[in-house]
Amino acid sequence: MQLGLGLEFGCGHRPVPIAQRLAACLVAMLWLWAGASCVPEQTPVYYYVGCYTARTDLLHESVYAKTPQTCIEICEHQGHLYAVLAAEKCFCANALEAQDQQDEQLCNTRCLANKAQYCGGVGVHSYYSTTLTRRPAPHHLRVSNRTENSLTVAWDAYEPRKLLLAGAQAVMPTQQIASFLIRAQVVKTYSSLPAFPQPEFMVQSTESQFELTDLHPATLYNVTVRAICMEQQQPGQTECGHDSLAASTEVGSPSPVPPQPKILTRADRTLTVELAPVRNDNGPVSKLLIIVEYVDDALSQPFDEQLLGSWQQAQQDGTPYYIAAELDYDRPEDNRTRQFVVGDGKLYGRYRNAPLEQPAAHVHVSLGVVSELDGVTKTLYTRSTHGQHTTSMDDFSYATFEKGQSSVVALAVTCVVFGSCLLLSLIAYFYLRYKTCSGGRIGGRNGHEMTLQTPIIERENNGYLVEEELATPPSLETFKQQLQQLVDGFDRLPRNALRLNVNDVIGEGRFGEIISGKFASNDTAKDCALHILSLDELNGIAQAQLLRELRQLSQLERHQHLLNFYGISASPDWFYLVFELQRVSLKRRLLESRQTAPASPRLTSLSEQLVLQWIYELATAMSYLASCRVVHRQLCSHSVYINAESKVKLCVFGPLHYIHNSCEQLDQSRWLAPEVLRHHQHHSIKSDVWALACVAWECCALGGTPYANMVANSQQLLDAIRAAVRPAQPAYVYGDLYQLLLNCWQLEPSERISFEDVAFGVRQLMTSPRHALCFDRAAATAGAALDPLPLHLPQLEAK
Repeated sequence: MQLGLGLEFGCGHRPVPIAQRLAACLVAMLWLWAGASCVPEQTPVYYYVGCYTARTDLLHESVYAKTPQTCIEICEHQGHLYAVLAAEKCFCANALEAQDQQDEQLCNTRCLANKAQYCGGVGVHSYYSTTLTRRPAPHHLRVSNRTENSLTVAWDAYEPRKLLLAGAQAVMPTQQIASFLIRAQVVKTYSSLPAFPQPEFMVQSTESQFELTDLHPATLYNVTVRAICMEQQQPGQTECGHDSLAASTEVGSPSPVPPQPKILTRADRTLTVELAPVRNDNGPVSKLLIIVEYVDDALSQPFDEQLLGSWQQAQQDGTPYYIAAELDYDRPEDNRTRQFVVGDGKLYGRYRNAPLEQPAAHVHVSLGVVSELDGVTKTLYTRSTHGQHTTSMDDFSYATFEKGQSSVVALAVTCVVFGSCLLLSLIAYFYLRYKTCSGGRIGGRNGHEMTLQTPIIERENNGYLVEEELATPPSLETFKQQLQQLVDGFDRLPRNALRLNVNDVIGEGRFGEIISGKFASNDTAKDCALHILSLDELNGIAQAQLLRELRQLSQLERHQHLLNFYGISASPDWFYLVFELQRVSLKRRLLESRQTAPASPRLTSLSEQLVLQWIYELATAMSYLASCRVVHRQLCSHSVYINAESKVKLCVFGPLHYIHNSCEQLDQSRWLAPEVLRHHQHHSIKSDVWALACVAWECCALGGTPYANMVANSQQLLDAIRAAVRPAQPAYVYGDLYQLLLNCWQLEPSERISFEDVAFGVRQLMTSPRHALCFDRAAATAGAALDPLPLHLPQLEAK
């Protein structure tokens, strides 16, 4: 018997003399009784595992070793779990197959340096464990499956090994595994969205694999599995080993959708387009496809991705679209604004950029974003619209006339046209001026004159302040004086810094029209929305509402989830309130994300985490308004916008009373609290909490219409709410999230939770989004025969 670095003994499965057996038993009893006190603390203890079938895949990794101790030390230094001996050859391994275990008598080849030990046999190997397997850590941690949003890790189940003691085998006292703690941390990602920390998961000790869900595509994670053990000598749990690995999820479909190309110039056989930078949160941008599509206005159909190919293939198949170029996008300098000439006849990648066939044809240029990672390729195709032909004010250029008779005629025509326009403008101006002045003198009084009232502040029994809406100014002059005082407190923008796009009317509000434009600031032009205040057309109630909203606007500072307010520009006849321009409302974003095809595995292209993030951001914005004592009054999915970075932007001034790009007026009854439906002017912070829950329900319902089974009648809605009717719980929304909404829908305002409570509750649910709601179609339709998506009925949401 030798007590050295590795406790070398006989191999434990050969006949030995009786005296040696008695000595072995005595040593084993002393070791078990004294807790192995005869072995120094620093001395490693090795285990004999057994006799297993020879593995041919280990032959190319063999080294020379005469004893098991030497082989064990070599494998342990290299970080392996097992040392494998075959005569004088030493192998290292990390896994065992139970079905390969053989009879111990087959390992009968004696080791060269110690004839008392055995090193394999004919067709079999002797296995010894290193000290790395002494602790019951999850061994051989590996990835068994990966998708865009999940990683499945597996490990070998732990089995106590036998300790080799002078020919006898004894089981070493070990710690008992109670559970496994699994954690994933982001190492590298392509996403610019905020990375929320992944939750920890606890699984039973009998498990040997686990699926991590709600992960981001094309993201490298460091996955750690820790063994939590029960101490035998003292009560309590402690970590008794761990293992970790780096694993990446598969690449996802590119997102967000890139801006469509902008057509700059058009020649007979070519087009010059401007390509904006492309961003992809779900993986790298590997290539950019330029797609040419001949558009027939009489029969407008999107191109089929399956039939999309080269120009030669389009000629053979007779399809009016083809890929003109394949541009590399794998360098940092590729991601910039650049120009590309469609139809220059050159070869780009695998495709030839053929000249355009018909000079006068209507051509659209679309994009295809290709993302490749680890052998997986995903492509996003965008459909261009007629908007790419629109020329902005920055693209205007002055034409020069050549000498000759034609230039004289053109100049004369231009002068006549501009002179006529000027004359008509003067006539219209004096007519409107006369009409306004004559209308103000009727009856010797101003039509806007009302009795003087100051803003009334009343205290409800629930303890919340409510501002009365009918505090009207006494006259038009007083109204303008109060308006001027408020305007003086805002940033003044010079009129020449604004460029108005009068033909792009976004919508009509209660104070006038809202148009798009550009605001020049610090040598950059920002897209903006301009609220044109028609002061002379406002009645007394509208004047009071305008003053109230301007007072609220003056109390607010810039917030990341509120539409930015750039300032105010004034002229002798008009006031312009300049806000950040956002065109995609929350309602529209939710509806466009729906995947109605039965073959689609999910109900939407949105992730559960992103939907919860929107609710959290909206609750944060409303909490800020409440801290400034600002009551929104018009909160609905049409007054919330989603920007290009998938962030919530809340409109706080004059929410549009008309649905975007439509003449239908929005009916907000479905978002109003019962006290507002009853009194019509009883708005408070608690009524905004009710509206917030309705918007959160719309997020979960992917744009569904609240109370879709009834017409928007105030009395009918009020009776239903009093009868405990609330928006129905969809099949894929689980109890914790729906209960949070019910806490906001309490009939008594004082019993509703606050915005901070909503934000905290959603934040807690974001640690495990798929336990709050799940958009997988299989899970949503379980036990249901119909599509569980709540219906969107726009005719019920408009007056």
